[in-house]
Amino acid sequence: MYLKPYTATDVAQALGISADTLYRTRETRHLRDGLPRPICERGPLKFERTGFDAWLTRHHPMRPPAPANDPLPPPDSNTDEEHRRDLARAYAPENYRHAR
Repeated sequence: MYLKPYTATDVAQALGISADTLYRTRETRHLRDGLPRPICERGPLKFERTGFDAWLTRHHPMRPPAPANDPLPPPDSNTDEEHRRDLARAYAPENYRHAR
């Protein structure tokens, strides 16, 4: 199945800008943000659908920031024994955890 390429108007709407702004700033957006180049530059601009959709998924201006891995630091252990117990609980094999 052949998917028709996106027009400049489609891309501009997806970015939340006017088509005129897209035409004026597309080279800057390509260099700065990695916006894919159009598949044809003579006449109306056309963009490959899959390439633009993938780029938009990663770079959309309204996309929320990626979550941090650990928003809270781990609690400090009071003694070496507590620290060893916490490490054993986290990293020891299953049969070792239940034996203690």
